[in-house]
Formats: sequence, structure tokens, C-alpha cells
Amino acid sequence: MEFTHYLHTKVVFGKGTVSRVGEEVKKLGGSKVLLVTTGNLLEVTGYLDIISKSLNSVGINYILFNEVEENPSIETCEKGAKISKEEGVDAIVAFGGGSAMDAGKAISVLTSLGGKASDYFFPKIVEGPTIPVIAIPTTCGTGAEVTRYAIITDLSTKRKMTMAGPSVLPKVAIVDPEVLKKLPKKLLAWTSLDALSHAIEAYTSKASTPISDGVALIAIDYIMRYLPKAYEGDEEAKGKLHIAATLGGMAINDAGTTLIHGAGYYLTTHHNVQHGLANALLMPFILEYNLKYIDEGKLNILLRVTNTSSIEGFIKMLCRLTDAVGIPDSIAEVGFKEEELDAIASDTMGYKRNIGNNPSPVNEEIVKNLIRKALLGRSKVYGS
Repeated sequence: MEFTHYLHTKVVFGKGTVSRVGEEVKKLGGSKVLLVTTGNLLEVTGYLDIISKSLNSVGINYILFNEVEENPSIETCEKGAKISKEEGVDAIVAFGGGSAMDAGKAISVLTSLGGKASDYFFPKIVEGPTIPVIAIPTTCGTGAEVTRYAIITDLSTKRKMTMAGPSVLPKVAIVDPEVLKKLPKKLLAWTSLDALSHAIEAYTSKASTPISDGVALIAIDYIMRYLPKAYEGDEEAKGKLHIAATLGGMAINDAGTTLIHGAGYYLTTHHNVQHGLANALLMPFILEYNLKYIDEGKLNILLRVTNTSSIEGFIKMLCRLTDAVGIPDSIAEVGFKEEELDAIASDTMGYKRNIGNNPSPVNEEIVKNLIRKALLGRSKVYGS
């Protein structure tokens, strides 16, 4: 067996740890920060003052870049890098969900290594010295605070593009459960199911390792157990989900994602479906297919961890979870139409990294058959 495990990100976990951001930037030698976020997120959450005071207390200035949209575009990342270079920035603090953190990582790469975003898209591996990124996740989903990926949208082609490599990894992740207090219930559900998708996809991936399997199983257990409680407002349960999201990110760092992500991207780029919701809508149908192809020993461990006895039982448990947190029954409810089957199949096959990781055979007909089930919906396919 051969594998590579990435251990480059320092994780600072605990309530109130956002106030330590200045200290962490200082340790990395930073003196001027680009604070990357989305819209007025810092203001509405009350964290602009906390971060500003923390940075100022150690003599660090910052420039606010709050133009990151959901699913950050090439243009936005290149604009952020231009500002970063002009202002002489030597560190990035990214505050937000996956969009802000991915944008922050891409801006770091472009600021440090120059060129255009397209110069660094996979299969190129991004290497070389980059200014440090301190990532502060405000959702419990993407795990981007610990991944070597930055996912960027090419608006001209409506496709997700990936920067990947050791130089993309944040230097520090500050995982503070208190930031989840103002997270809307639907985003809590969607982002947590994104984390579950990361963990399950990593566990079933052809590229999985013993290390990624271990952290993935803990993430799966935490999300299955604590999401219903967190959805009803349990703050301690939210903290467990925050940990699970980071663990899910660690798992995909080694193992990558599979067909669930590959097909879900179409729903995001063509129907503006939030990323975690897109994965949640497709997960039961694709996972039922994929679980039939993984090692029997691994399958049995997954079933024991989730207290289920069969693939069918596991999928029904997953359906009950998604029902409980308000996930639509069918992709028809987010605007997908049957006449798009050819388009989604073709688009999905273009995500070669995801297809290559998938444990089961994949071609356009298989994709279409799985999407037909998602179009029918969980209640009709599984009786949930």
C-alpha cells in the first residue's frame, strides 16, 4: 500500500478562538492582512469588531475584501489578488463558508505566484511559496479550512475548476463553534450534509487511505448523531458538527470526492443550488450504487458505526435524516427537468478527478439512470 497524507494545517478549536486571529497572523510573520469575506457577513455576525481588535492589538493592519460571491468566480479571485499585490499584503484571513475560504486560498496563490487563475487549474499541482492563509469557517460543511483545494467557478463555461496542491493549504484553521450561533437552520442542514458527503465520499473513494478512513468514520458518526439535535438549536451538538466538518475536510484531502460531487456541480452551476444541498439531493441514489462496490470489510465497519445492518438500511437512515432537516424530496423541486439528463451526464463525465475516485463504474448512461431516480425523489424510490 502507498499513500500520501497531508499534515500542514494547524487547527485551533474552541469557543472564542476567533479572538486569537491576530496572534496567529503574527506568529506567521504577517504585518498586513487581506480580510476576505462575503458581503456584510462580518458585520451581521458581529465578528468585524472582534477580528479588527485582535489584529490591531498586535500591530497588524488589514484591507477588507468583501466581494466574494457564493461559488467564487475566476474574476473575483483575480480582483482580490490584484488588490492584495497593490496593497503589499503578506497574509490572508478568510472568514466565511467554503466560498470565502476557497477565494482566500486562490487569492494567496495568485498573489504569491502570479499569473492567471487558469494557470493553476487541475491537473496542475500548485507548488511554491505562498502567503499564509488563516481560515475561519462560519458553517459546518466544507472543511475548506484544512483542504489543499480551492474550488473556483468559470462563469464562461459554467464549470467548477480546482486549484490543488500543498501550496493551497491554509496554515491555520480557527474553528470556533460560537460562530454557528447565527447560522440559519437551513444552512446548518445543507452545510452539515456537505460534510457528510465529504466523509462518505472519502470513505468510499478509490483513493482512500487508513488515515482518511478513520477521520471519515468519526465525521459520519458525529453528523448522523448530532445533526438532528443541532437543527433544533442544541449548541453543543453544533460544536460536534463543526469538528465533523473539519474531519471531513481532512478526509478528502487524502481521498478526494467522487460522483456525488461530480454530478452535484451541475445543479449548482446551472440551477444555482447551494453546494451542500446539491450533494444532499443526490447522495442516497449515488451512494446506494457505490456501496455495492466497496470492500466488504469496509462496508461492515460503516454499517456498525451507523448501527445499520445493510446497504438498504443505511440508505433509509440517510433518507430519514435528510427528511428531518427539510431537504427537498426531488431535484425537480430545485428546477431540474428530465430534458436535462443528457446535459448533466455529459457535464458530470467532465469531472475526471471525481470519476476516477469513484468506486463503481461510471458512464453517461449510468449517470442518467441515477439522476432519473433523484428526479423521482426519495419518497418514491425508497418510500421515505
